[in-house]
Amino acid sequence: MQRIPGKDAIFLWSETPTTHMTIGFAGVFDPSTIPGGIEGPGDVYDRFLRLLQDRLHLVPKFRERVMNVPFGIGNPYFVQDPTFDLGYHVRRIALPEPGDKRLLEEFVARMMSRPLDMTKPLWEVYVVEGVEGDKWAYVAKAHHVLVDGVGGNEMLVQLLDLETTPREVEAPVEPWDPDPLPSEIDLLRTAVGGGVRKPLHLVDTVRRTAGVAIDFAKWGIGRADDDPGLKVLGPRTFLNGPIGPHRQVALGKFSLDDVKYVKGTFGCTVNDVILAITGRGLRHFVEAHGQTTNKGMIAAVPISIRDEGDKGFENKVSGMTVPMHDDVEDVAERLRRISLATKPAKEQLGAVAAHLLQDWSEYAPPAVAAQAIRFYTRAGLARRHPPIANVTLSNVPGPPFPLYLAGSQMKSMYPLGPVIHNQRVNITVVSYMDTMFLGIAADRDDVPPIGELVDHIIDGLKELHQAAQDAGGPEAKSDANA
Repeated sequence: MQRIPGKDAIFLWSETPTTHMTIGFAGVFDPSTIPGGIEGPGDVYDRFLRLLQDRLHLVPKFRERVMNVPFGIGNPYFVQDPTFDLGYHVRRIALPEPGDKRLLEEFVARMMSRPLDMTKPLWEVYVVEGVEGDKWAYVAKAHHVLVDGVGGNEMLVQLLDLETTPREVEAPVEPWDPDPLPSEIDLLRTAVGGGVRKPLHLVDTVRRTAGVAIDFAKWGIGRADDDPGLKVLGPRTFLNGPIGPHRQVALGKFSLDDVKYVKGTFGCTVNDVILAITGRGLRHFVEAHGQTTNKGMIAAVPISIRDEGDKGFENKVSGMTVPMHDDVEDVAERLRRISLATKPAKEQLGAVAAHLLQDWSEYAPPAVAAQAIRFYTRAGLARRHPPIANVTLSNVPGPPFPLYLAGSQMKSMYPLGPVIHNQRVNITVVSYMDTMFLGIAADRDDVPPIGELVDHIIDGLKELHQAAQDAGGPEAKSDANA
């Protein structure tokens, strides 16, 4: 048994009938690169199933489920699932003709609308045939308690290869032989015996918390006069409020070179450009549906707090809120303000605070924490205060070289994050080769069709690209619809 730390258990406590704490992924693959070609119907599925079977031991949590401690007196545990059935988790379907992006989006949306079975290992994979006629898609979801965005990429790397011929993977030293599920008495005994925190650890946590509070105060006093500071509340629009259980999904892509061109012209970062085009996209999206605001949008931006070289799958993520300054018309000024809000010193301060939040999460009684989150949802308290952030926005760097799965070359990769209470839209971006891929998940009932939002974000990049050219950047042809 492995105790789930408080920082990860929060994702379990946040699960409600309308909030599904799952991360999704849709990758489109070209089977024409398979050495020797496809041997017949179902060949791609069979190849993938064999590859996954050979590599399951590389990702142990694929065969572990979550068990709760009785009465909620301790954190849940990961335990080996003696009834694990790979065929349950890997499924084969086909899209109807023409198998276009709209049909793939609809399938992914329905998959993301269904909660995972909490009595089984918390992941599902679909081999989707008939995509774009002759391609197939690897569509997966996993509970956030298993992985964060970076850890999800590391998990996917275990399945992908650098060549069309899958690499040889060393077999496990011993065959998998799971233990029986622990009894409730076993869980109680382990929780009571191992869950007591040392008083000295609590004293140290309090001391470091005080130190971070002082650092924040010093930062506030020492800010430059033109630094607008961190904004913490966004405008209220249909982007925020209670959510239902149903999702809609939109997928898009744009040129990484165009983003780098803007970055180089204005001296900012790729993240700054993504924040700028997303902010303008959100503003135009909201205005197109009859809502206006003179306040800029606020993004909740996850921060990876992994140490360099850390290849683990588990969650090592915190977050900060960042103003997108979409209310600023001048492009250069908008990017300058975004850069001020995301400069490394603030990220480091946020990361330090994040480690403390993780420590404090160890002292939250699980039953109390879960009930508090659910009460907030049921009582509709999100309607009673301005949103802390209007949208969750993640940007994860991906590989600049081609990857293969069971011999098929990956052509597209679309990431998806969870839609949470009071934030009805989640936007995730990942780079792959010369393209940035955009995945948007949103509440289906209270947010207009988000395919429009993809278009507005791409238009925002075109606007920035043109502004970069007007500012004297080197000649470059925009390819925002790549």
